[in-house]
Amino acid sequence: MRYVLIVLGFVLIGVGVAIWFGKLDYPDEKSVVKVGGLSATLTRERPIPQWLGAVTALTGLAIGLLGTKYRR
Repeated sequence: MRYVLIVLGFVLIGVGVAIWFGKLDYPDEKSVVKVGGLSATLTRERPIPQWLGAVTALTGLAIGLLGTKYRR
């Protein structure tokens, strides 16, 4: 259990840092024109907000520290 928490903490820290530096995006689809049976959509890659990266990294740090303090 201890090692699982430590590894999960490291993974969350890595993902949080990647989000913080703007390396992860998500697709955003928007319907532009709809005529009868035809439609046109616009797909854009939008960055994940930096504050979410900071929260993810801090959560990973907290979980990693819990893993080091967990004793059986």
